[in-house]
Amino acid sequence: MKKAPAVKQGAAVAGTPIFPQRTNTVTAEVLARLLRGETLTALDSVFNSSTTRLGAFVFSLSGYGWEIESEPFAAGCKDGRVSWPHKYYLRAEVIAKAGAGAGAWCAQVFKDRRELRRKAAQAEREAARLNAMRRASRVHPGQLGLDLGGAA
Repeated sequence: MKKAPAVKQGAAVAGTPIFPQRTNTVTAEVLARLLRGETLTALDSVFNSSTTRLGAFVFSLSGYGWEIESEPFAAGCKDGRVSWPHKYYLRAEVIAKAGAGAGAWCAQVFKDRRELRRKAAQAEREAARLNAMRRASRVHPGQLGLDLGGAA
């Protein structure tokens, strides 16, 4: 079991959770969605927040003093198994603790995340360029011991 992260400065001291300062992050988006009353699953986070690590962001938010609930549910899989992923949500009283400024903070998060998504095509091109450079610089493992430039 993971140990709880250190509580961020100011959180839980007064019993009130704090908001992450940066509003263009996945952490902020996850919290904003939870504050809107959404129930999130890992698959939701792939499509909504472009991450496969929802649990890590939920864990991070506990360091800000947020009490996020986790509940397993049964999901039938295409390969015939039943898996038990988790869904995450905030109880109504925790959402109420967020206070009057929560709505404005959430609106800013969604605005900043939309702005960041406008750069998606540019990021995809940059990733393709970096991957091509990496492939070109790699030596094939089967050629490591060959002397290709010497005389016979």
